[in-house]
Amino acid sequence: MRSEIPNHLRRLVIERAGNRCEYCLLPQWAALHKHEPDHLIPRQHDGKTEEENLALACFRCNRYKGPNVGAFDPVTGQLVPLFNPRLHKWSDHFVLEGATIRALTAEARVTIKLLHLNDEDHITERRHLLDAGLYG
Repeated sequence: MRSEIPNHLRRLVIERAGNRCEYCLLPQWAALHKHEPDHLIPRQHDGKTEEENLALACFRCNRYKGPNVGAFDPVTGQLVPLFNPRLHKWSDHFVLEGATIRALTAEARVTIKLLHLNDEDHITERRHLLDAGLYG
């Protein structure tokens, strides 16, 4: 099921994202592993390898997201779609409080939960970048 992403499309995804993970906003230069194009609608759900179906994701966010397109909201228990960088604006769904990403919407709550955006490693990494003036 491996699909090769053409270099021109990979470059477009990286440039459009400003070289940052579109979920946790980690700059690519600060990551141990290169960020990857994420299929918003996974290939196993017939998602296409095309511009509008790709987002730049750090290794951790992409691994936690996997083939998921939604999750159960921890507040309402309802099935909610994940934050979609092609449809949604990050600042309409999330806010940064210190090194913690807080949810403003149900889409943000399920994304934070599923992608572990506020696990200890993410927060520690964000805190160091914030202290150095390199995040946000």
